[in-house]
Amino acid sequence: MATPSKSFPLEPRTPEGVTYLGLGVNLGLFGLKVGLGLALGSTALFADGIHSLSDLATDFVTLGGLRLARRPPDETHAYGHGKFETMAGTLVALALLGVGVFIVWEALSALRLGPRVRLGWAVALTAALSVALKEWLYRATVRLGRSVHSAALLANAWHHRSDALSSVPVLIGGICANFGLTKVDGIAAVLVALLIGWAALGILRRATHELSEGAFPRRERDKVIQAIEGVEGVQSWHKLRTRYSGQDAFVDVHIQVDPELSVADSHAIASRVEEAVREALGGRASVVVHVEPLSDRED
Repeated sequence: MATPSKSFPLEPRTPEGVTYLGLGVNLGLFGLKVGLGLALGSTALFADGIHSLSDLATDFVTLGGLRLARRPPDETHAYGHGKFETMAGTLVALALLGVGVFIVWEALSALRLGPRVRLGWAVALTAALSVALKEWLYRATVRLGRSVHSAALLANAWHHRSDALSSVPVLIGGICANFGLTKVDGIAAVLVALLIGWAALGILRRATHELSEGAFPRRERDKVIQAIEGVEGVQSWHKLRTRYSGQDAFVDVHIQVDPELSVADSHAIASRVEEAVREALGGRASVVVHVEPLSDRED
């Protein structure tokens, strides 16, 4: 399995570690933003705090998905439990959509009643702190998620970034409040919801693709093809099937070899194909190779 590259010294190196870090940060930001949002009359900051609460909840969902996905294969799940991780990513995305709807409702109510934001500089500083912390968490989580191909981590990473992005309009609203433009706070909250909804739809699209047994992206499929064709003795190949289940990759392929080869030599070629494909995918892959004699006809 590949290890994350260009990480900072303080970044956790395990999926659980980076999720626990996010859990602690989200807990602190939730208390700070909700408390100050209520005290200062900022609907946008309060809504941003609820978003941090949803981050906190999805951290627990991610941890649960990661632990379930690591169960070994058994009689009821012969291919392992990797889809639990993908399901966790789906739940995170659905939570994001719910948060977006809630924020729009609160923002429209605030605009109708006429918000009265006090101490806009305090709102702006709190939002700036949130942007810095959550963008750092996003980068740490997405780096690790990509290295281990974790749908749950990638979804949680985008939840962190959506929190960072949602704080940008709050920052702008806080600055504008200092100049008496208090309605900007409600408008900022609506922008927060739109950003969150966009991120959620992207996560749902990727998770649905995996849950519906979608094939590898083109770039990864090309890596598999290059690995197969690079093995000496492979005359042709067909019926390539690929899919992901959480962090685990699955590849099935039929290869054709010289019909004069012995069973032992044909098996050796198939074993080399399996190893080459695993290396191309970073080492974590289940590869099944079916050997056929070379012929002019392909089924």
